[in-house]
Amino acid sequence: MTLKTKKTVLIIILSLIMLIIGYFIAKNIILSKVENYVSNLPEHIQLQYKSIDLDLLGGDFKIEAPLLTVKGKTTEKINTQIELKTVKVEGVSYWNYWKNNTIDIKNIDVKSPKITHFYNKVVSSKDFNAQINNQVKIPVNIEGFLVENATIEIFDFNTENVLFKSEYLNLSASKITFKEETFKAKIPFKFEDFKLSTKQTFYVLNDFENLTVNNIEINKNNATFSNLKIKTKYDKQELSKHLKVERDYFDLKIEEITVNDYNVGFKNDSIFSFNSENIVIKNPNFNIYRDKLVADDFSVKQMYSKQLRDLNFDLKVNKVLIENALIIYEEKMKQNKPAGQLKFTNLNAEVTYLGNAFADSVSTTIDISSTFMDNSNLNVNWSFDVNNPTDQFVFKADISLLKANQMNQFMEPNLNIRLDGELLKTYFTIDGNTNVSNIDLKTKYENFDVIVLKENGKEKNKFLSGLINLFVSKDSNDQSDNFRKASVQNVVRIKHKSVFNFIWISIRAGLKEAML
Repeated sequence: MTLKTKKTVLIIILSLIMLIIGYFIAKNIILSKVENYVSNLPEHIQLQYKSIDLDLLGGDFKIEAPLLTVKGKTTEKINTQIELKTVKVEGVSYWNYWKNNTIDIKNIDVKSPKITHFYNKVVSSKDFNAQINNQVKIPVNIEGFLVENATIEIFDFNTENVLFKSEYLNLSASKITFKEETFKAKIPFKFEDFKLSTKQTFYVLNDFENLTVNNIEINKNNATFSNLKIKTKYDKQELSKHLKVERDYFDLKIEEITVNDYNVGFKNDSIFSFNSENIVIKNPNFNIYRDKLVADDFSVKQMYSKQLRDLNFDLKVNKVLIENALIIYEEKMKQNKPAGQLKFTNLNAEVTYLGNAFADSVSTTIDISSTFMDNSNLNVNWSFDVNNPTDQFVFKADISLLKANQMNQFMEPNLNIRLDGELLKTYFTIDGNTNVSNIDLKTKYENFDVIVLKENGKEKNKFLSGLINLFVSKDSNDQSDNFRKASVQNVVRIKHKSVFNFIWISIRAGLKEAML
């Protein structure tokens, strides 16, 4: 080996040694800076970890068992705690940082995070977001982001009661961008695609109802919610003890909800908007109970068109399909009698143009077919214009053979009345607004009898029953087409009662006019 070759080899060896030494020096400097940064965090923020591994050549960073704790500045109670198995950052581009002053990352992988947060109403979320945004001065681009097997728990800061919990959460997202323009928007980042799945989700809706969902799967275009339940936290009797005014007891179970071709965003960067091509609700089972022994709630109940019109966000759903629903409504009127019951089975419905963001010429329509009280076929067409400030609506329905005694499980305990006979066919149209309604009704019936019961609810009050039946026609056979007809104008809405009460008193007025 020549002297020149030896010198070359020696220079290469020395250079490699210097590079290796430089690599470890640089690594130690960076790790020292990280440790120094961690040790100098504000007093209310603590970051602990088991180890940090840094690969300068590959631009990789890995931290084992990090634990981030954020406490209140004045209370010193824990506000947020994030515990993770590992956080791995791969493929940080030094070149783009040096040349373009941007942080480009190939992948971030977060394993088994457990996020615990104590929600405090007093703390402003705007202030918190401003603090976060102020920390990010350089644009950040992330090619891929993955969260595996996360658990999220949110507690009430004062009571420590669970407000929200979700387990087995997995999230993947691609092409995420943070920059100055996105920080000014309501959603402070942009992304190309994402997938989220989670199980065993629990959420406190309000002081009375809780929401649970067994399985959630969401991507950029579609979402599926399986085994969803909304239920009052108290049983029927216990609920009444917690009420000052009457309120429904809810027990809703839905096998599956699918939201197709949806889009969320902010209109003019301020008003939240939600659009969907269609939503399908499969096999809902809804039990409603109302204890009428509790004091009346005299607050005004708004028409559905006004409720939609007054939403504080833009809603636009082209079609909602409800498949094979079961609805049972129970109403308790008297202390010593069971609640009366109304039952709708095999209910299928199609709602079109649901929302408040459609053009003025579009009306919301609801088409329903159902079996009423196990035997009668019921068809409904309901339409209203959300943009009409008078809340004008049209409610059309027809009902096939209804044996009057089918209604007795509701009539006897609630109204102390028993019915006999058959309503062979009934048609009606209600045209109304927020104040009054008009009804056109025709019904074919036979052998109809109204029996008023004594106070014990068992024996017939012969005098009152006979008096009423003097005025009630036994059948409609005296008419040329065997239908008795009625037209009633200006049925006044009771505004502190529900929309369905308005429908009911309109029908009642039509039946009364036709039969008397």
